[in-house]
Amino acid sequence: MKYLFSRFGGSTFIIGKGRASAEDLPADQSLDNMLDNFATEIIHNILYLSSYDARPDFMGSYPTLPKGAVKIGSIDHEFFEVITQYDIQVTSDVYIFNHEYKNVFGIMIKTCGNDLAYAFDGYKPTYDYVQTTFFRDLEQDDLKLNPILMEIILLILLFKMGIHQTDFRFTASKTFLGKRISTDFIDRLNETCKSIESEEDLAGHLNKYQ
Repeated sequence: MKYLFSRFGGSTFIIGKGRASAEDLPADQSLDNMLDNFATEIIHNILYLSSYDARPDFMGSYPTLPKGAVKIGSIDHEFFEVITQYDIQVTSDVYIFNHEYKNVFGIMIKTCGNDLAYAFDGYKPTYDYVQTTFFRDLEQDDLKLNPILMEIILLILLFKMGIHQTDFRFTASKTFLGKRISTDFIDRLNETCKSIESEEDLAGHLNKYQ
């Protein structure tokens, strides 16, 4: 059932072949090849892969978090990833970890909610690897010392989740990384996201960080 979620390759299917987005994936789905030849360079030297576009082999659902993953916050939001008759409210916890390299960050989300469990009988939350963000010329790889990186990652994530123009609520975690996200960023996050209507708008906001 989880592979019906649009977070794993979009919502368009090809009969007999599965997700339409899988047609575009290269044979070599290693991290290096995906970052070099498939990732979107949203602004200069910042690239991302999103499972909402297409799910390479290393993305998808995991029963446990990878070593070193840290929770940075939670998002209370409407669930749009499967079309349902009724609105479903959920909470998605957001985790970040280094994926092989110090300047490559993976994002996992774990989505829970009573409404979700009610709508999808037998639903069990997992840790879903949904985004890889690559900072090509990163000088400071420590998120604790460079929390702006988390702001960039979150803006991309909210846009790809499709909740950026809704009344979601982000709450930073009490971990050492969650505490580094600025209250100013959190306070204006909804307003910022509602001004983003396209990837070009997103790039415009991200360019402000450079």
